Amino acid sequence: MIQKILYLRNFASKVNGASYNLQEVGLGKALVRKGYDCDIVYYNDHKETRLEQVYRHGDCTLRIIWLHGLKFLSNSIYRDVLKDSFLAAYDLVITTEYNQMMTYLLSRKCPEKLVLYHGPYQDHTHALIRKLYDALMLPKVARSVRRIYAKSDLAKHYLENKGFDNVVAIGVGLDRSQVERAFNSANHENSDHDGSDEHDENREVADELRRIGNRPVLLYVGVLEERRNIRFMLSMFKQVLQKHPDCLLLIVGDGRKADTNRYWTYAHELGLTDSILHFSRVEQRHLWQIYGAADLMLFPTHYDIFGMVLLESMLFRVPIISSVNGGSVTLIEDGVSGVMLRSFSEEEWAGRISALLDNTELRRSMAEQAFLTVERMSWDRIADEILSHQPMKPMDSGRPLQSTQERGATM
Repeated sequence: MIQKILYLRNFASKVNGASYNLQEVGLGKALVRKGYDCDIVYYNDHKETRLEQVYRHGDCTLRIIWLHGLKFLSNSIYRDVLKDSFLAAYDLVITTEYNQMMTYLLSRKCPEKLVLYHGPYQDHTHALIRKLYDALMLPKVARSVRRIYAKSDLAKHYLENKGFDNVVAIGVGLDRSQVERAFNSANHENSDHDGSDEHDENREVADELRRIGNRPVLLYVGVLEERRNIRFMLSMFKQVLQKHPDCLLLIVGDGRKADTNRYWTYAHELGLTDSILHFSRVEQRHLWQIYGAADLMLFPTHYDIFGMVLLESMLFRVPIISSVNGGSVTLIEDGVSGVMLRSFSEEEWAGRISALLDNTELRRSMAEQAFLTVERMSWDRIADEILSHQPMKPMDSGRPLQSTQERGATM
């Protein structure tokens, strides 16, 4: 009988199932490759439950269960999951975030097979509720969960300060299979060839990028929102232009209209309009065009659990200048595999950017070191780490639950 793993994303928010860098799917695929069936539970704001088979390796299957949950603040409570008959089908249960109600409830229901995989490293909103949770429920969770993993060193220290013991920081992986086509296209574009192969190219993007010419390019990819410190990035870029007046800021991403209107107004006030190229969205299969045009990646976020864009940049060999966040402290050795700045000083950021733009060899060296780093950040390694501490062995045949291969099937 093939043993089965349940992986719950407990946040009460919808995810885009077509997104190529969903962390749960990346880890789920790795678990399937190791010989386990894996089901991922995502929040569904509709009443009906949908099953979707998204990956198969040998006899093992990865499914997404789009499951309706009760929503309380950012918490989702899946009543169906808490049924004994549901949990009995699984040999291992992975829950996300120590302070989600589902983590507490599962620690009461199935502590013997519960693993915590935690990402946040700061207390944010709902301070009173967090204090009540920490006082009443955290001690029980800390005693009950059989194994605790953190996505970054910052998250590890955060949990240890909360009273958790034996926390292991294992990082986050990148689902290379999902970006492989773009990655191979980028490598093929930069290698010697006879030009007989056609690249999967977005013509509109290509035409815009062609106008850049030999201008140095700073790249930002992500949501345009306050948490990502967009105004700081714009004002800091203004200082970069004082030394590199031909520099271009390439922005890929969108946000709420009220936010983006403020950012574009601010950019106009700073006189940056002619120095910014913006794409609200670029499909994953065309990422090689964007990263291929960039000299440096900017990631000045106030807070980010990990930042998958850091892994992407490293894969495409684009040196990163980042703030301190979950991903940067895990991935970047300052001055070796990128730049990590602990302040939001416009002068310091502009100075480090200018120094890198002036030093082609240093950029190349950082890019190669970053690529070696991302090579080690695989979901297969993380799956091995999680499974190595569990009394589970993949089996050759049999299925504990009937599976479906049809999108939209109901349970």
